[in-house]
Amino acid sequence: MPRIVKRAPSPVGTVLGMGLTLLLCGCGIRAGLTIWATQPVIEGAMASLLSETDPDLAREGLESQLKLLEGLLNVRPDDLRLLELAVRGFTGYAMMFLEPEDTLRARMMYRRAVDYGMRALSRRDARFARDDLTWAEFEPGIRHLKSRDIAIVYWTANALAGLVNLGRTSPQALADAPRAVALMQWVYEKDCHYYFSGPLWFFGTYYATLPPLAGGNLELARSYFTRAIEAHGDRFLWGKLLFAQYYAVQALDRALFTELLGEIATGATDEPPELRLINRVAARRAIELLSKTDEIF
Repeated sequence: MPRIVKRAPSPVGTVLGMGLTLLLCGCGIRAGLTIWATQPVIEGAMASLLSETDPDLAREGLESQLKLLEGLLNVRPDDLRLLELAVRGFTGYAMMFLEPEDTLRARMMYRRAVDYGMRALSRRDARFARDDLTWAEFEPGIRHLKSRDIAIVYWTANALAGLVNLGRTSPQALADAPRAVALMQWVYEKDCHYYFSGPLWFFGTYYATLPPLAGGNLELARSYFTRAIEAHGDRFLWGKLLFAQYYAVQALDRALFTELLGEIATGATDEPPELRLINRVAARRAIELLSKTDEIF
């Protein structure tokens, strides 16, 4: 009788066998393991996109990554890390690639970002999950936020501000404006230099674009922009774009407008990898605005 020789299982065969088992197992374990394995890949892909120097290539990659993110969120709807990536991704996509040409789609993407942001914030206070939340109910919920929520709060505030900017006369925009300001004020109080002085750029833009009768104040706006410029102006070119596009235009300061846009077009100094994409998009916008200087002024 022939002797049966037992061989050790092939490592490749073991891995394939595990993969087949997970594929055939229609249970929550499969979904959980898939997301656990995929999430670092998504985060790495997002980091790679942010460091991309070709905006057109980055746009294509970001669109596919956002749909993958939504697929994962269909399985794990309350995963805070996935929600944070979604809020930041949809806000950045609308801001960099849809505005100002495709305002309808930009509003849709900002709204999607807000919905994901509110879902995440509802983990701190269940009221944030309600669509009919009044200001009197919204404001107390902010006190339940934790320092570790700063990224979600920051990007949700920016998405809300994007909606307000694209629908200034709508009743929804009037309701969203104080919420965006309150959320960003919370971030400002935690760390006014968060995300390359993001809150300072935000409030500079806010006070520059409001009519004087509604609280607009160009002097106050310039003070915010000046602080942001001193801290991160040479690195975060998108902030300089906001300074030129909103403050310089409102102040009718053509010299400042062209100076800032020229600096943006020249490029950043000491540029961190995560700002390569947004800085390239800012440079592209700056060149377009420079070509329209005579129309603007």
